[in-house]
Amino acid sequence: MKHYCRYCIHCIAQDETEAVCEELNIMIKKTSVRDACQLFDFCEIDAFYICRNGNPEECKYKPRITKKKQCDGQMTLFDT
Repeated sequence: MKHYCRYCIHCIAQDETEAVCEELNIMIKKTSVRDACQLFDFCEIDAFYICRNGNPEECKYKPRITKKKQCDGQMTLFDT
């Protein structure tokens, strides 16, 4: 799992696009990913959920479903 700063316990949202890491005292963008962060502690609730709506159930972490490659039943356009 990648370390998205928005799912870290130490991330505090300031507005819709920026947050502050309270441990490192740095500004973080909404899309920031720091895989080398040693202080990352996973929290399933998104730090930016307050800016979207008031329901924290909609803002819980949902891992992406891996898509399988579509190989069965494909046809070629060219005769070989």
